Amino acid sequence: MLNIKNFGLVTEKVTDFTLSDLQFIWDLKYSIEIDTVSLFDVYNKSILDINFILNTKEKAKKYKVLIRFHNLGSLQLNAGGTAIQLTGFEILDIMDSGWESRKYLVRDFENEDDFKLYCNEIEVISIEEIELWIG
Repeated sequence: MLNIKNFGLVTEKVTDFTLSDLQFIWDLKYSIEIDTVSLFDVYNKSILDINFILNTKEKAKKYKVLIRFHNLGSLQLNAGGTAIQLTGFEILDIMDSGWESRKYLVRDFENEDDFKLYCNEIEVISIEEIELWIG
């Protein structure tokens, strides 16, 4: 099982939640938490906040879920048009693979060239119900 902080925020509202329910990227913000005076110091931490659209199985309710990814090792995003749709979203624990001490591979396995990142920590920041028509 993945160790995602505050994961219960999502499962409290959507009891049958699966990662594939995160079907769209609403917005994203990349930032650096600076620990020292040098911008490129190894002690600084990268942060990626992504607001996903959670499309529930009953299709009547939709949520905006903010997930924060810490200490990125790589980020790949190829987007065009308006909505960024994920067709096979997954988070894999790769701790035992030895890939530069990164713990997770986050990707759209259907379109891996379009969305992929590596990180060390994942946490759910918030979830809110929204009114949004998808179609």
